Amino acid sequence: MLTDIQILPKVPLPPISLEVPSMSQLPDNSKSLQTRTSEPTVLPSYLESDYHWLVEVLDALIEFMHRNENHDVSELTENDYDWAHELLIELVDAVGESDTHPLRPLMELVWQLIANYEDKYVPELTELFPDLAEEEIVDTSASRNKQINANTFKLSDNELAAHAFFSIGSLLYHGNRTEKAVSAYNMTITLKPDSWEAFYNRGIVRHNLGQYAEAMTDFNQVIELNHNFASTYHNRGILKSELKDYERAIADYDKAIALGFNSVEAYCHRAFAKTALDKYDAAVSDYNQVIELKPDFIEVYNILGILRSELGQYDKALANYAEAIRIKPDYAEAYAYRGVLKAHLGRIDEARSDFQKALRLAERHSNNNLKAFVKERLQELNN
Repeated sequence: MLTDIQILPKVPLPPISLEVPSMSQLPDNSKSLQTRTSEPTVLPSYLESDYHWLVEVLDALIEFMHRNENHDVSELTENDYDWAHELLIELVDAVGESDTHPLRPLMELVWQLIANYEDKYVPELTELFPDLAEEEIVDTSASRNKQINANTFKLSDNELAAHAFFSIGSLLYHGNRTEKAVSAYNMTITLKPDSWEAFYNRGIVRHNLGQYAEAMTDFNQVIELNHNFASTYHNRGILKSELKDYERAIADYDKAIALGFNSVEAYCHRAFAKTALDKYDAAVSDYNQVIELKPDFIEVYNILGILRSELGQYDKALANYAEAIRIKPDYAEAYAYRGVLKAHLGRIDEARSDFQKALRLAERHSNNNLKAFVKERLQELNN
């Protein structure tokens, strides 16, 4: 066992965070095997003022929804109508005729609320001003048909609202308004308690807020509602690993992979959990699978070198370090780890050369932790 290796600053895997997809990215609930899309939709870039505006809209909508004890869509008042009409003008200007704009569900909701109000109260005006009202109604109807797809009106008001809050939540999450994103997803779940998509996204946001118990509850609920959605098992595995529940994390990764989540992330995370349980052979197998999927993943070659050194597979370990250096010649950590192994094997001159190279690269990249470690190793060789 090369216990000295454990002293070297830990080489982290490239950051793999839980990402909230938009509604269009979530797979069709009718499919038997469901996996996260590999290429996330690029959301438009918004200004800070845009997110501030969206937060104000969210707060106003939540207040509106809370007027009745069921927290569902109620009727607009006259003041609400004026506000909704102004909001609709802004939304139509922003969304245009796009069917995929992230604000479209909100526009559809506001349009429907206005339509409900006008359907109830505009006929009363026709009795007083029949010519004017008839012209206005025709214009409004034509505009509505042009702007809103007819399928929108097949949805109930609560369903429209659930979609709107879901989209707002995704936008606010990507705008780093995570607490407000949770509020939006809360409303989606209130309106549509079987929305596994909202539980899934809220679980991700709560995880990123450090609310692990709440995130676990959300992921468990997703699995209750949609037990074939592989990404949920993967994300729950990440959460369990962070809680050091490695055995159960591995079980979740196993399930995710069995359901088709055959990704670099899944194998990396499962390998990490296995390493934490000292299951080095099994971890090596997973990292080899990572290399099959991503041959230029240099950090994994480095980790394989460490694990194989621990297993006494020194030639394979040296080959892994060499491959990492071949792919990235200025990869300081690979020189440092290889230097430790060569020193252990008694190849002192080669070890010194690797440490010197690692030191130069660490200084170039301002890697102070690695620089301090390499200096100590060189001093040991010189004593």
